[in-house]
Amino acid sequence: MELLDTVKARWQGLQAREQQVLRLGAVIFGLLLVYLFIIDPVYSGRDEAEQRLQATRQAFAVVQQQASDLKASPAGAGTPGSGSLLTKVESSAQAAGLRGALKRLQPGGNDRIEVSLEGASYQQVMQWLGKLRSEGIRAQRVDIQVDRQSDLLQAQLVLVR
Repeated sequence: MELLDTVKARWQGLQAREQQVLRLGAVIFGLLLVYLFIIDPVYSGRDEAEQRLQATRQAFAVVQQQASDLKASPAGAGTPGSGSLLTKVESSAQAAGLRGALKRLQPGGNDRIEVSLEGASYQQVMQWLGKLRSEGIRAQRVDIQVDRQSDLLQAQLVLVR
């Protein structure tokens, strides 16, 4: 209570012009706080969301282009000749330069294999999948995660013949 009484006494001891200046300063300070803690974070968040949206749209356009390229290639161009699916997938990954990124190959029968890739480039993976498709092997399931720092992929695929 003493502090409040002291502040009131000092306020009343000020001239009317000084009180006006302090009121104006308080209003300006309040507006500054509103800007710093409400308006600026909202606009910054909106800008970041727009950048993420643009990046997502660009990635989607690339994926659409790759999908149309894969659809344009004849689906049955390759015949599932002799040899195991595991051998074909492993040798084609090596030929595509993905041997270092190939972390796991797990057969799921004669006509199914689960593949895990880490640290592969998007372009290499899409070219590899196109090559596999031309050999009669298609991706039944594809889960891709992109490392934003390096733009490399981590992918889990289920390939079927």
